[in-house]
Amino acid sequence: MNDMPLDRMRDGNLLSEAVRGVRRFRGMTVTETAEAMHVSLRTYQRFEAGETRLNLDHLHRFAAATRSDPYALLVAVAIGAPAFAIHCADNKLGSVVTIALQKLDETLGARVAELDTRSLVSAVTVFTDRLTQQVLDPDPARTWFEEGQAHLKVRRPRPGR
Repeated sequence: MNDMPLDRMRDGNLLSEAVRGVRRFRGMTVTETAEAMHVSLRTYQRFEAGETRLNLDHLHRFAAATRSDPYALLVAVAIGAPAFAIHCADNKLGSVVTIALQKLDETLGARVAELDTRSLVSAVTVFTDRLTQQVLDPDPARTWFEEGQAHLKVRRPRPGR
């Protein structure tokens, strides 16, 4: 990855890091990726190097070619975390959230403006906390059982003489 501190990276550098990281994660060469995107090698090289302005067509072509998430690539730039695109390449978190927002817009339309910031923060916090808990404690029943067994062991008499 780039040696430049993340807080000093331009959007182009961030996207470059994300794209390069996803391509390498998929084990693809620059040539293979360019061919899969149906662009010239030089066009792809400039895209990956961040030498061009953001091109959504190229971004979506890249995501299709690498079986990754185009919206996670955009979020990676927005949050200054190029590795986010790699982490979401398979689970498509960026696309899932974007689809949910699209459905919210289709359902509420202009009434989305009626949602207050406090409610939005609360809802998003619940959402992210639940996902975090799922990863950090994937089986609460197992944790409960193991803690219960340990507690039982402490309270019962020791076997033997």
